[in-house]
Amino acid sequence: MILHDYLSNIASNSESYFQAHLAKEDLARIDRLWGMAQEAQDSETLQKDALYIGWTPGDLRTGEIKQVLLPLIAAIFDVAKGEGGGDAVLDAWKAFHEERIKVLIHCL
Repeated sequence: MILHDYLSNIASNSESYFQAHLAKEDLARIDRLWGMAQEAQDSETLQKDALYIGWTPGDLRTGEIKQVLLPLIAAIFDVAKGEGGGDAVLDAWKAFHEERIKVLIHCL
């Protein structure tokens, strides 16, 4: 999956410890989400089940990014079912990641 390759590249090549560490954590979450998407019967069930898998520390702030997380989950579901493209996943990821970073910065 294109998102997996994108995150692997960041994890391996980033000069920022924070960015590399977050990318490694994201790889684990995306791998988990991918497995869930392959087994899911429908997008709505996957969205419910995948919403709280550690997107923010303790998922305490995940509700704040739900509006950008759900499209990412849906895009990954579509790819897992052979109905979508990797570019849609990458676009959804970038929107999600940008919003999540804003939320995480406020935690500092």
